[in-house]
Amino acid sequence: MGFDAIWISPMVTNVPNGYHGYWMQDLYGFNPNFGSQADLQALVQECHSRNMFIMLDIVANHVGPVDM
Repeated sequence: MGFDAIWISPMVTNVPNGYHGYWMQDLYGFNPNFGSQADLQALVQECHSRNMFIMLDIVANHVGPVDM
């Protein structure tokens, strides 16, 4: 296809029904909707073996409602 990078959504744990995955609940948690940490590591290794980059999106100022 000619591309050399993949940019994926934030991987952190989100508030249930969070909007587009940007309602961060736990900065250190891992969103199971994206698989496991081992899955992410395997994806990164596979991409690197193909001379591709992986960009992990994180938006530190987007958090879910704190009064839930």
